[in-house]
Amino acid sequence: MKDGNKRNYFRVDISIPVRWHVLNQAETDLAKKGFGCTLLTQNIFKTRLEEMPEKASSVRNDKIDHSLQLLNIKLDYIIHMIMNEPAGSTGKDRIVEISASGIKFITSEKTDPGVFLKVNLLIPGAPHFQVELIAEVMRVEESDNEHLVASNIMCIDDEAREFIVKMSFEKQRIDIRRNKTCREADKID
Repeated sequence: MKDGNKRNYFRVDISIPVRWHVLNQAETDLAKKGFGCTLLTQNIFKTRLEEMPEKASSVRNDKIDHSLQLLNIKLDYIIHMIMNEPAGSTGKDRIVEISASGIKFITSEKTDPGVFLKVNLLIPGAPHFQVELIAEVMRVEESDNEHLVASNIMCIDDEAREFIVKMSFEKQRIDIRRNKTCREADKID
């Protein structure tokens, strides 16, 4: 079997919201020198349950407490994103393909290859719901009034990269099961 994936990590098709902005010249210079990670907020809003403060409560209330804490953290993140939205950022864009080494997203904004971006992904329903990264635009394909932007991830937190790998494998498992179910249903008809 010939492997068509030439990346270090497998990629999956997915639809999740993305916010991004082009780095200014000083930030771009840092990214080119390998210091792009200094531009990340380094998980201001930790969302892993084991990193949340422990409270003494009954076993029955533990799940409620953890859920409320997680909800509070997500609300803090949303408020932070609204209050600190960079110019050029848009909430209408969406990721169409992701791997631990790159992303493709669709946008109405024009950008050029070679530009460095700061990207925030909001992954609903995931415990590590915010992923922040620095990416370099490799290629832009225009279609109608949309642009498909393919970019390499230059800087990402190790936990976030690991989360994307796990998410990719889970998405692949779901796709395989779905395809198998469809093939079996076609055989029955």
